[in-house]
Amino acid sequence: MPSSRGGAGSPPEREATDTREPRLPPESGEGLQLRDMLDVLKRRRGVIAGCTLLLTVLAAVIVLQLTPRYTAETEVMLDTRKRQVVDLQAVMSGLQSDSAVVRSEVEVLQSPALAGKVVKKLDLTANKIFNLRLASPGFWDRFNPAALVKDWVGEIFGAPEAPALGPEQQKQADFDTAVATVLDHLVIFNDGRSYIIKIRFDCPDPVLAAAVVNTYADLYLLGQLDAKFAATKRASDWLDEHLTELKQKVKASDEAIQFFKQTHHLTQATNGITVSTQQMSELNSQLIIATADRAQKEANLRQVQEMIRNQSGADSASQVLASPVIQKLKEQQAQVRRQEAELSARYRPAHPAMINIRAELADLNKKIAEEVNSIIRGMSNEVTAARTRETTLREQLQLLQKTNAQQDTDQVELRELERQADANRALYENFLNRFKQTTAQQDIQESDASIISAAIVPALPSFPKKFAFIGLAFALSLVCGVLLAFVLEQLDNGFRSAEQIEQLAGVSCLGIVPGLPAGRRPHDVVLQQPVSSYAEAIRSVRTALRFSNVDSPPKIVVVTSSVPEEGKSVFSVSLARSVARSGGRALLIDCDLRHPTLSGLLAEPKGADLVSLFGEGADLSQLIQVDEESSLHYIPTRGGTANPQDLLGSQQMKNFLDSVRARYDLIVLDAPPVLAVTDALVLSHAADAALFMVRWEKTPRPIALGALKLLQTQGRHLAGVVLTRVNVRKHARYGYGDYGYYYGRYGNYYGKEA
Repeated sequence: MPSSRGGAGSPPEREATDTREPRLPPESGEGLQLRDMLDVLKRRRGVIAGCTLLLTVLAAVIVLQLTPRYTAETEVMLDTRKRQVVDLQAVMSGLQSDSAVVRSEVEVLQSPALAGKVVKKLDLTANKIFNLRLASPGFWDRFNPAALVKDWVGEIFGAPEAPALGPEQQKQADFDTAVATVLDHLVIFNDGRSYIIKIRFDCPDPVLAAAVVNTYADLYLLGQLDAKFAATKRASDWLDEHLTELKQKVKASDEAIQFFKQTHHLTQATNGITVSTQQMSELNSQLIIATADRAQKEANLRQVQEMIRNQSGADSASQVLASPVIQKLKEQQAQVRRQEAELSARYRPAHPAMINIRAELADLNKKIAEEVNSIIRGMSNEVTAARTRETTLREQLQLLQKTNAQQDTDQVELRELERQADANRALYENFLNRFKQTTAQQDIQESDASIISAAIVPALPSFPKKFAFIGLAFALSLVCGVLLAFVLEQLDNGFRSAEQIEQLAGVSCLGIVPGLPAGRRPHDVVLQQPVSSYAEAIRSVRTALRFSNVDSPPKIVVVTSSVPEEGKSVFSVSLARSVARSGGRALLIDCDLRHPTLSGLLAEPKGADLVSLFGEGADLSQLIQVDEESSLHYIPTRGGTANPQDLLGSQQMKNFLDSVRARYDLIVLDAPPVLAVTDALVLSHAADAALFMVRWEKTPRPIALGALKLLQTQGRHLAGVVLTRVNVRKHARYGYGDYGYYYGRYGNYYGKEA
């Protein structure tokens, strides 16, 4: 007995050994390395393939069910070049060459008015594509979630009925729907670097798609011509109306001159002029000139002043119009007014562009008014000077012959009439020329744009791009599969390899025990198939346990786990039978006094059990039973003990273990789970080593780590962890480089297993 204690190590030596600090899990590394990532992809390749296949097939089904749409395109170029067929200023000028004009034309093309013209010309309200009332519900319409929810809500809460529409209202509603549909599928854009506007339209009917864009371009050009024709016609009508009035004024002026000459006898010539008469004639000529000059200046001044009083605009007087400054300002005013007219056709009065153009027009009017006032002041000064000269000549002339004053006055009046007649005639001729030019311009109007590329019927659909969509779906589903694989890997809460146990728990993994198919008893495989992978795994654990302490190999081993169903009892029986099968002496003790399991794995207990050990006069020969198949000695337990911890931790239990130590090569104590009761912790203080069972893939990591920490801190002699019930084929596919990989890849090495 002393020698056996010395071989196993004396209690003081074990106490010294047990005082070492428990090993803690090492710190995590820098994250997944490339090899780890490849291993994850390899382990989860089924998930990746399934996710990729499912999502790709789903996307392909959706794409194949989509209605194909065809896109037609036509190109329209804005022509900013001015082609003057006649040398005159256009009534309606062409487009300006700036980006704002191009954007404005794009807005015109996108206007509902133009879309309405297209709908009317092509009678799109009679087409089921643009009139939903005529279309039958499609595949996706029957399963539209929004429509289904709307119907359900209507059935539950009662949806209000839509008011009935009359024929005209329904016709207008269909027209508005068609216009909205056209605008929804219409794309008009400009690249910003040219004057080319592209018109695109997509439709399930390729012929109709080409017809819509071509009709759009044609109606756009016709709209430009109509606008120019309308402006030219308005100008012609206005000129024609004023020509009649001017013609009557010219005729009246000529008749007044003739009547005046006849009344005052100014048409007869005078012969036999004397020196005094010649002097008078010369003075008279000078006076006439001075009077005419004064009268003209006064008439001009009066005309301007009269215009000012009548508020008819002094800037339209001929004297004012003769000013180069006025002419320049008038040209600027005309140009601004044309711009105002163009902008007023597109914008409302409150638009910033309209406000700016009106401000610019007001500034020009102010400048014109200031220049007119300056001209009037100059005319007033000239009139004053002309009056002074006339007075001087008149006084000299009166000295020669006062009798000729009346005739001179008549001459002045005659010239006034002639000037008025000349002015009326000039104005009439100007209006007549302008009327002829405007009338001629009506026949040579051209649009400011042209079609450079008409749409053709598309041969291939623009949507959906089936191969591109399916390829993209495949790529995205593959990415989703990979992400799902990594998510599942992160959510994997079990241990799959010895390396994971050693990294996370900081405890050595002594072996990996393969799982066996349902219906096979692993502890029988150890005897019936000693060369199987399962039997070899048990022997590997025996070897690792023996070399866990080379100087003093453990003889009393506690086998425990964190929770039930870890394969703890099966492993204990297998380990003990393996020792007995190899010719060693093994004792298996069922230390689970609450839920014993050896009775279900081995023969039913006969006679005494472990609890009998603690009674008076216990007979060891009746306590220990023999497994007939392997000659294994074991002590069963029937359970039902009230105080298991007190019995297992008693001095009597320690004495019993010390007494049988020399008789057996290995004593296996099958203890309850650590987290369930503290029996295993108590037994570990009486044993040489403790083996902790972790079920492959099933035992949650926090539970296993918590139990290991408890066993390390409150228990004794933890030799290592054994990974049980391993699915070797699945484990081999995962690519872990441990025992399980060899068992799965090279299982035939161990011979044929039943």
